[in-house]
Amino acid sequence: MNSFLLNWAIFIFMAGLILSLPLGAVFYLKNSQLNDFFTNPRKLKAAHLDYIMQSFSIGLVFLLEFTMNIKLPIYMVIPLAFGTFCNPFIFLLEATPLYKAAVSKIIYQILKVISPASLFFAWIAIMITSLPAYISWLLLFFTLMLGLGIITNKKKLALITKGTQLKK
Repeated sequence: MNSFLLNWAIFIFMAGLILSLPLGAVFYLKNSQLNDFFTNPRKLKAAHLDYIMQSFSIGLVFLLEFTMNIKLPIYMVIPLAFGTFCNPFIFLLEATPLYKAAVSKIIYQILKVISPASLFFAWIAIMITSLPAYISWLLLFFTLMLGLGIITNKKKLALITKGTQLKK
């Protein structure tokens, strides 16, 4: 799997780099024809950055395999590869009006559920099988502290989000 993960990381990284071309046109050429197609520049930027970040996450898994001299099972690699491509693709669809159309709306709705779930499964499986137990405990502690912080500051968070909605 080592060579596949490395090749996939390069592919995902190149997809992010290719998206920098329409991103530049949308942000700097105000009368570009791409502005008619990419109606939400923020989502285009999110897709560009997410493809690059996903490539680094695949590279991290490649390094994990390489340094630990292990091979991840195919049931971990396929959801990881699927999710790292489709998660940014969701942002790319949202950058265009296509995600509101007939067939692409159905694809968009399916991807919004399956892609994050596949990534979640892959990362949890990698964590359970490849990382030391203390890392799992640290992640659990971090998650509990984050949840506790959100619960205890629920009123403050509501005021903050209400204030940002009023500014729009």
